[in-house]
Amino acid sequence: MKNELAQVLNDFISLAKTHYDRKGNEYLLEQLEIALDKTNNNVQDAVNEARTTYQNVNTICLVNHLHLEKDEEVLLEKIKEISMSKGWLGGLNSWNTTNTWPGK
Repeated sequence: MKNELAQVLNDFISLAKTHYDRKGNEYLLEQLEIALDKTNNNVQDAVNEARTTYQNVNTICLVNHLHLEKDEEVLLEKIKEISMSKGWLGGLNSWNTTNTWPGK
């Protein structure tokens, strides 16, 4: 799962860099790069980092009125999928992740 999250984050960073003039994009890039660094250095497990990243990206989009492109939305959805804990107790833990604002 760690490798999957790292790949999604790398892809997201690459796409976000193509929108360098988009308002609030610098905050999005910073969040994604921090998440990738934490994932690569085993600071936090993939599920928790994905959960944090999903919530933070949505907050950045809301606060900065940043609208993600379709391909970025697909990657954000992949981050959400990784963030979903497994099992019945995991459903309770995942509630915070699903109870956030969409990327658009």
